[in-house]
Amino acid sequence: MKLKISTNLLSVVVATVFLVSCGGSSDSDEGTEFNVSVESTPAYYGLGIQFTPPLAATATSDSGREMFTDSIIGFEHEFGTSYELRVVEKDVDTNNVADGSATSIELVEVISSQPDAIGTSYVYNEVTLEGNPFTANEQTAGVYAFYQYEFLCAENVDCDGLVAIADSGGLVSVEFEYTGGDVPITLVWWN
Repeated sequence: MKLKISTNLLSVVVATVFLVSCGGSSDSDEGTEFNVSVESTPAYYGLGIQFTPPLAATATSDSGREMFTDSIIGFEHEFGTSYELRVVEKDVDTNNVADGSATSIELVEVISSQPDAIGTSYVYNEVTLEGNPFTANEQTAGVYAFYQYEFLCAENVDCDGLVAIADSGGLVSVEFEYTGGDVPITLVWWN
């Protein structure tokens, strides 16, 4: 009788361990983790390139793979700050993709962040004035945006004039300067 109870108990323990181990996540469910470096300055790609945001910061993985930071779920790039990130790439099951699956890249942790030096200059030449690349923040006076990145306006710079022509179809060159703070860049010149 004792042997039968011990055998049954042993069977229950083995079955429990088996079920718990099968119920856990496998490496493919957890995804693949890797590090990426994010540049401090977003690149301007313009409106002509399909599938690319007009203004986007890029990230490069340890293996040299490049991606846009807006594709990293849970991460928001601040203009003028470079980052080292730990991300995970996961398979996502979806019926809307031709091959039946896709991947997502999610932020695991910000390993480090380094703002540029105060006074660092960022020049963008030949910005297309279509689709309103420059807007004024309706909730906060004196705050503007160059696509998704907010900026302040330096004294004697006509930011309202720039916003007024933002959908005129012309070209403009702009210069920002890193000033730090909640809105880290300031428009110091445009023509």
